[in-house]
Amino acid sequence: MKIKIRKTMVTLGMACTFSTWITGCGTTQGKADYTQADEVLSQELDSASTQQEPDIETTQEKTTGKWQVLGPEEAEAFDADFKGKVWKIAEDSFYIVETKVKILDDGSLSTSTPSSKAPVPDSQLIQVVFDEDTYFYKRTIYENGASYEDEEAGFQDLKEYMAVDLKGSFQGDVFHATQIRLSE
Repeated sequence: MKIKIRKTMVTLGMACTFSTWITGCGTTQGKADYTQADEVLSQELDSASTQQEPDIETTQEKTTGKWQVLGPEEAEAFDADFKGKVWKIAEDSFYIVETKVKILDDGSLSTSTPSSKAPVPDSQLIQVVFDEDTYFYKRTIYENGASYEDEEAGFQDLKEYMAVDLKGSFQGDVFHATQIRLSE
């Protein structure tokens, strides 16, 4: 019985403290000061946002689609704007799954892509389109990346589950490639 009374008293004490905290203490003068401060802050934010509108528009353009190109550091490290694995080949385009990339603390590069046997829904596939000016080439890597050889390639050289490094940009959720590097 004593335990129940103590629990009840503790609960009521906590409720009173909480109520006091919620309603607050002070005068209406303090509230007026907060209202004025809110108005000034609102005006400052409005003027700051009008000064930065071009940056906001640029950011919105970059994030209009589901997918975005690699960040500047990753793009430079991987010499690509986007990386993926060919999942489906259509008549005049192909679809890839995204290769996640990361620069580790020690400076090494890390990539991860779904297994070729993994079920990937169509909503996770990225369409890659190209035109007659898109440069295709195949890179063969030797000695664990110590050296490589590039040779000209074409759309016909694409194979399912092949890694590709892309240069270009997204328009919506479609990647428009200017260069496509096939990796073996």
